Amino acid sequence: MQPTRGAPVITTVSTVKDDNARLQRWIDRNFAAGVDRMLVFVDDRDDAQTAALLNARAGVVAVDAGTWWGDDFPSKLNARQRINANAALSVVRQIDPRGWMFHIDGDEVLHLDKERLLGLADDVEAVQLSPLEALSQWEWPDDEVTLFKRLLTDAELNLLHLLGRLDRPENNAYFRGHTAGKAGLRVSADGWLEIHRVVDDSRTPIAAHRASWLQVLHYESHTLEEFVRKWSNHTTSGHRLVARPGRRRLASAMTAKGWDEWPAGVADRVRRELFAATALDDREGLKSLGLLVAPVMPLRAAEPAQDVLHLDQIEQGLSALASTDRSRFRLDQPDASAD
Repeated sequence: MQPTRGAPVITTVSTVKDDNARLQRWIDRNFAAGVDRMLVFVDDRDDAQTAALLNARAGVVAVDAGTWWGDDFPSKLNARQRINANAALSVVRQIDPRGWMFHIDGDEVLHLDKERLLGLADDVEAVQLSPLEALSQWEWPDDEVTLFKRLLTDAELNLLHLLGRLDRPENNAYFRGHTAGKAGLRVSADGWLEIHRVVDDSRTPIAAHRASWLQVLHYESHTLEEFVRKWSNHTTSGHRLVARPGRRRLASAMTAKGWDEWPAGVADRVRRELFAATALDDREGLKSLGLLVAPVMPLRAAEPAQDVLHLDQIEQGLSALASTDRSRFRLDQPDASAD
């Protein structure tokens, strides 16, 4: 197929398992941030409706797991994520190799300067997005988070540790989610998408450009409701947490036998206690120390004309791949940095 020429676009690819309302809000946020095209793999073989609802959105191509996987459903979430991301990359690379592609989760939103990104020199093949983690509170009005945690310096981590607010002076102890951030790849480059980085054919990381204007907002367990949803999904996703002992312990606790036996009131109380113990942030304390940031959220960006996004061709390309062996897109081994 003859590749398309024209203005470069930003594409995201994701593997998600969530309800339609949350996914629609996530799509809205990413489009407002400057994303032009979102490729979404719904990770629930019993749910064809969500993909159909997402496909009704301009700029979105959604794939339902039943059609995509059939009976060949990899047991590990990370394997499914890699296959999905790199299968989508291979299709987009053939059809429309303009611009950039980012591999993000359903609780992540790009936060970057689009003009600077699209203006980077041609020899920049990859970029790395630094994470900003949503401040976790019991709830946020209308689910609109206004304060985020940034990665801290060694001095700031030592301060929190000595004040008794961190078990260890490490960002891994400060953030609930990943600290590696997320990566983007120039579609026309010879590389592949990992969970948190871009690699070459030998799975060697490709040098990534970093800048203060390259960030990703991570809505990781930012409310009690999101905490319960996320950890309920983790217990059924086949996702083995490999990097963080505290997160492995929490995942184990969420599968305790009692969950199937406790009265609803007891289960709700335990969820609240777990949230308070493992996720809830000290808003006033962190704010008083100047450790929180309030990103300026963009208004919705102008939408590109749909005929330049090649959504029909991408959907057809993915449909053609569904009946083939996609194991080559797995990149072989689990990513030890995945959260």
